[in-house]
Amino acid sequence: MAAEESSKPVTYRLVLRKTARGLVIQFRGPGSQGREATLVRIGGRKAQQLFDMISSALRQGNYIEEESSTGNYTSYRLKPEVGAAVGGFLVITRRSRDPTAWAPYFAGLIGGAKYPGSREVLSSVLSLGLQLSKISPPPARTRMQLNPKILDAISAGLKVTARKLWGIRSPK
Repeated sequence: MAAEESSKPVTYRLVLRKTARGLVIQFRGPGSQGREATLVRIGGRKAQQLFDMISSALRQGNYIEEESSTGNYTSYRLKPEVGAAVGGFLVITRRSRDPTAWAPYFAGLIGGAKYPGSREVLSSVLSLGLQLSKISPPPARTRMQLNPKILDAISAGLKVTARKLWGIRSPK
C-alpha cells in the first residue's frame, strides 16, 4: 500500500485568500501529517497583483489543473510537473521589497527553456526548505509548515543563484 501512495503525484495549490489583515497568497502542499498544509505565505500590498501575474502565466502555460473561487478565496491546483517549482519561485519573491518585479521572469523560470535547469533548481529549493524545516520547525504561531527564517536564508541564496546561473538581476 505504501508503494501505491508514493507513486501518486504530489498535489500543490496556489491560493489567494482574504483575511482580516488583508490579502494573502498561500502555497499549499503535503504537510508533515499527510494533510494539505500551507508551505509558503506572502502578504502585503502587492499580493493581489503578484497572484494575478502568476496565475495569468500559469494559465498561458496550461499549468492549472483545476480552479475554484468564492468571494474570499481563489484556488488553483497546479500540474505536478510545475507545482514544486512555483513554490520555489514564491520563496525567491518572499523577501523582496517589490515581489511583482520578479513576475516577468516567472514564465521563463517555470518553463525551464529560457533559463536552463530553472524548474529543477526551484523544485530543489522547495525541497531544501522542507528538509531544513524538519530539523528546525517553525514556531506554532506562524501557521505555515516551513520555517520563515529558513525561507529567508534560502531566498537570499537563490537570488545569487539566479544572478550567477541565468543572469537575472535582483529587481530593485
